[in-house]
Amino acid sequence: MDKLIESSIIKGLLFSAFDKFGPQPIYMFPDSVDEDQLKKAHSDDEEENNLGITLRDYTQIAIKNITLLLGDGNILHQDHNVLKKYKHFGIMPFPDFGLTSLSYFHFIDAEFSEIPLASAFCILIDEKKRSFLYNNINRLKNIITDFFSEFDNRITKELLPQELVAGDFKKLLEKIINIEQTPSTPITTQRKMKIILSGLDNSGKTSFIISVDRKFSKLIGLKPTRGADVSSIEALGTTIFLWDLGGQRSYQEGYLNKSQIYLFEADLLFYFIDIRDKERFNESIEYLKKIRTALKNLEQKTPIIYIFSKGDPDIINSVEIQSNIKNIKKKLTNLSSNGSPEIYVTTVFEIFSILRGFSSGIAKLSPNRNLIEYNLSEFSSLTGSSLVLLLSSDGLVLAEHFTPEAMEITKMQKSEELLNVFEVVAPQFTTLFKIFYKFKTSEKEEAIFRVSDSVILLKRVKIVNYELYILFLINNESKKDIINQNLQDFLNRTQDLLLRYIS
Repeated sequence: MDKLIESSIIKGLLFSAFDKFGPQPIYMFPDSVDEDQLKKAHSDDEEENNLGITLRDYTQIAIKNITLLLGDGNILHQDHNVLKKYKHFGIMPFPDFGLTSLSYFHFIDAEFSEIPLASAFCILIDEKKRSFLYNNINRLKNIITDFFSEFDNRITKELLPQELVAGDFKKLLEKIINIEQTPSTPITTQRKMKIILSGLDNSGKTSFIISVDRKFSKLIGLKPTRGADVSSIEALGTTIFLWDLGGQRSYQEGYLNKSQIYLFEADLLFYFIDIRDKERFNESIEYLKKIRTALKNLEQKTPIIYIFSKGDPDIINSVEIQSNIKNIKKKLTNLSSNGSPEIYVTTVFEIFSILRGFSSGIAKLSPNRNLIEYNLSEFSSLTGSSLVLLLSSDGLVLAEHFTPEAMEITKMQKSEELLNVFEVVAPQFTTLFKIFYKFKTSEKEEAIFRVSDSVILLKRVKIVNYELYILFLINNESKKDIINQNLQDFLNRTQDLLLRYIS
């Protein structure tokens, strides 16, 4: 096992669990060293690849991970069948050791525990090579979940001694090293992402990019994209390359024939449809089918987000536009085998609508999103908040949680026709974002606004050097006190997840 680790960029593996003594490291590879061994290793200048970590250090990592899973502890009182369904991944920094980990959090149905056993498994890697985790996240997730679907059965009756499970973890490590030897992309010090914007010509792709980048002056006299226009923006600590694929028919076949250039290794694809242009809906769907086929041939599971562009305020509620939306939704639903398509109606006249769609896309690229929202839901329950939004300084929605009560206290209209809940809350988001941008320019750290029968509490917080905002929707201003009492604990618990949101 040690020789495998020495030949790899993987620094170690750690399986932790919450037993009667609290969060504990259970299986550690390589073995922990005592303080004297560690001092000797440093004095002898042993190879850099040796992890050299003590039992106390492993315990600190275990505590940090298990605390994220358990939150404030209320989760342990949930139905056991619900707990068994919790399965989350997160990328965590451990700066004290120069490491970053891909951590897998789940509960194990253990006979020796009164409640499902809280566990966390870490792949520890050199901090400078953490892009390996991001760039191969889906492949790593698959082998880890497959491994624990079998391994959990081995430790149902008892936590076996390490020597009896070392062979299991060795096989897992060999699969991880195989991914290392056949990486999706070269290992670099900084993550870079490729996002495709596709659709027919005049479907709003370029306007979307410019709106995101806040270069509003360029919207005037905008010309169609000829061929592929590649630009980049810096967001959330990473470089995002935006490939704007001009949608004229003369270019479409070129993209498809050279998909290994244009679509290869795309992290995300936004597909644009002009909801006013009913005559071209069928043409747009046919082009979409070809793109999906090309992605399948590349063996890529690139997520697709659908942007219904040009949903301007003066026409969006008209009978014609609503009929168009219903029509194109039905076509997309028929194409989607894995649940409902994710759709956002946007307009350049309401920047929040574009940022909402873009935020959702970026969120899909964060391995930490689900775990952050998991903790956010616990925080929401504890504080009685109906809706909580975690926003970047640019107004991107990093995470969100809302309850059915949010619909009631904001007088939101419910509709079974709607496939995306944010289409229900779109009018409220207009108000929320206007409040957010007004608050950004103030020097206050906290502000309260009233909307309908609800109260909006906005708080400015700092995570290391990053400024973030949290928006709470509550039905009673008195809940502000319990929010303030528990906010710092939530931030402490999720800080590292936020720092490693996507990069």
